[in-house]
Amino acid sequence: MNHTWSRQTLKRLALAVFLSAAFSLFAALPAVAQERVWQPQRTWVFIVGTLEWKNSEMFEAFPRANRRDAELARFFRAQGVPAGQMVYLKDRQATIRQVSTAFRDLLSRTREGDRLFLYYTGHGYKSEDERTTFFATYDAGDGVAGWATSSIVGDIERYFKGSEALLTADCCYSGSLAQQVRKLNSRISYACLASSSANELSTANWTFTEMLLAGLKGKAYADINQDGEVTLQELAEEIRADMAFAEGQQSAFVATGSFARQTIVARAEKKSSGAVSRRVEVKSEGAWYKARIIDARPGQYEVHYYGYDDWYDEWVSARQVRDGRVARRAPSWAVEREWTSN
Repeated sequence: MNHTWSRQTLKRLALAVFLSAAFSLFAALPAVAQERVWQPQRTWVFIVGTLEWKNSEMFEAFPRANRRDAELARFFRAQGVPAGQMVYLKDRQATIRQVSTAFRDLLSRTREGDRLFLYYTGHGYKSEDERTTFFATYDAGDGVAGWATSSIVGDIERYFKGSEALLTADCCYSGSLAQQVRKLNSRISYACLASSSANELSTANWTFTEMLLAGLKGKAYADINQDGEVTLQELAEEIRADMAFAEGQQSAFVATGSFARQTIVARAEKKSSGAVSRRVEVKSEGAWYKARIIDARPGQYEVHYYGYDDWYDEWVSARQVRDGRVARRAPSWAVEREWTSN
């Protein structure tokens, strides 16, 4: 590979990312799995991406080039979600007052049967007594509390008139969202995908959000069983495997009520080869880097390097590739507590 900057320098910091949302724009499922139909006109999207903070000493800024939160917003616009049903707040826009007010306003305008998608990326942190988890808004710190995960779920319960909510977060302690959802006995069906457990830090890369986008877009490597569809379960499994392999951490996943694991997230592209989606290590410039095979042809693989922008994707020879090894195994308590389905 020809690159002038070190890979460590280019690694994107995304230590606290709360993505909370409901992308499943689908109808209720009976016991037998059925396809749900995504209806953009009945979908509401709330995205918060904070990569810089007023209190820069407390919260270190992240690189803003090629930001994946903006890509997520573009995806939903392209799918036809009405502009009036989408809110995307980033950086200085994302003060606690603006985030809370805009969120409640959006929720209050929903109707019965609507679906919600919520996403946060930025810094995640805990209160001094560690009882409350916050997603850092732009003005968090110096006596200003951030966006508490308990208040996020509380506002959905109070103001959301729809039926399903998909909550996603890519940041430290983001699994707190899953914990909040598991406590509920609600008329609303929830799914929650988070980059880490409720008690674990998250890395500074976009790995979680990239896989979330791949699933929503129906990328071939997100379709585990190659049946032409990406389900919620497949997306959760791919996120889980990516985070363990590339980042050495345990993701969180919860689904409740009628939000079935077999909910169809997207129609999938056809794989060009059985090798597509393999997690591997690639030798480049004398060192081994973790990557995923995203395309293949005789004797060559196209790979995407974890932690790097798409412009570093490249074709390599089969001789440069070896099977990848997981950095470390997530503790069993994280799996038991965070990977549940009610």
